[in-house]
Formats: sequence, structure tokens, C-alpha cells
Amino acid sequence: MNVSRRPEAAFHAPAAGAAIFENFCRTFFTLYCPLLVEGRHHLPDGPFLLCSNHSSHADSAALMTASGRSFRSFALIGASDYFFQSRSMRWLVSRWMNVIPIDRRPGPKSLAACIDSGREFLEESGGALILYPEGTRSPDGEMRTFKQGAGLFATKLGVPIVPAYVDGTHRILPKGKSIPRFGSVTVRFGEALAAPPNSGQGQLAREQRRCFVETLAHRIRMLGQDDPAHEFVAGVQQKG
Repeated sequence: MNVSRRPEAAFHAPAAGAAIFENFCRTFFTLYCPLLVEGRHHLPDGPFLLCSNHSSHADSAALMTASGRSFRSFALIGASDYFFQSRSMRWLVSRWMNVIPIDRRPGPKSLAACIDSGREFLEESGGALILYPEGTRSPDGEMRTFKQGAGLFATKLGVPIVPAYVDGTHRILPKGKSIPRFGSVTVRFGEALAAPPNSGQGQLAREQRRCFVETLAHRIRMLGQDDPAHEFVAGVQQKG
């Protein structure tokens, strides 16, 4: 008999731990791997979903640092099997970051639980959820096909979605490596997209979500092709 696994509870970093991690990241992206950023003005004042390409564990730190906002106002939607099923990983990450679990192949109950946790975080913090539509890190830095779940999250949460592109993290900390190399990192934020309408569960709703995901992927790819003049973000100044 198949027994469904109980969804893990999200963990929320204590204020002191989040502040330590934030200060470390700002120093890291100033002195060790200089961070360049564009388009910060696209970030909404209220709750939003932040979606980007994903090729490194450094991506979330780069996105949060580039935002210029408190790390406590962000939560990462992270894979349950990576962040939650290892006691050592839980112990480490839960002290520095807010993480909401999601199964790599979520069933209806676990997906609903993740969306509910995300909604609760947004309502309490007024901040943002970081979601990687590829579902996993790219092994070669090339953007992979987006999963359709990003459209469902956007619909159910009903908040603006900001596309972003992170460049350079694959070179400094590729998948399978644990010690970062020297190198610059660039984060580009794009114009926010409105959430697709909540049209229920029928064919129309699925088509709307599919079109939304295609548009989101296109916007992020275009951000990756830009080559504007950037300025260094040192704790953090930025262009645009």
C-alpha cells in the first residue's frame, strides 16, 4: 500500500542568523566575487515571486544581495530531498535562510501545502519567494526547460512575478563543487509580469499557465542575452 509522506514544515531563520548570513554575502559579493546588478527598480514594493535561471547554490545569495533588501524578507522554495531529508543540511541551512519545501515531483497535497506555506510567508513578511522554474541546477550553465509548476504558483499566489537572470555563479560555484572560485557575478532583474488569472482546473486554465511559463522563460532568456553597461554593487550601489 502506498502511504503518502507527510510534507515537511518550512523553516524560518532566526533574525540573528539571517543577519549574519546577509552580512557575509554582502562582503563576499563585494570583495571576493564582485556583484553587478541591473534593474532593481523593477522589484515591487509588495509581495512578489522572483523567478530566475538556476545553475549554482550561489544563485539565491546573489539574488537576495542584488535586491538590496533584507534577507529575512525572502524565502526559497527548495527541494525537500535536498534541504529537508539530511539532518546536517537542515541544521546548517535553517540557521541562515527561510526555506519552504517542495517535492521534485509533487502530488496534489504536497503542492497545495507548499503553496499555502508560500502564501503565509508573503502575507506575514510582505517579501518575496524565490522559485527556480527549471526545478534543479543546470550542470553546464545553460538554461533548461521550465516546469509548468511555475504557472500554477503564479496563479494561486496572485502576486507579480519578477524574471531575473543570474550570470557568473556557474563559473564560481558549479554543481558538484563546494569551494567558490574568484569571478564576477551579474544579476539582471526584468519588468514584473502579472499573474495569470485563476480559471480553475480545466483546459483553459492549463493553457493560460502554459503560455505564462513560455513568456516567463522567454523574458529570462532575453535578460541573459543583454549586455548593458553595469556598475559594481558594493553593499550595494547599482545601475537602474
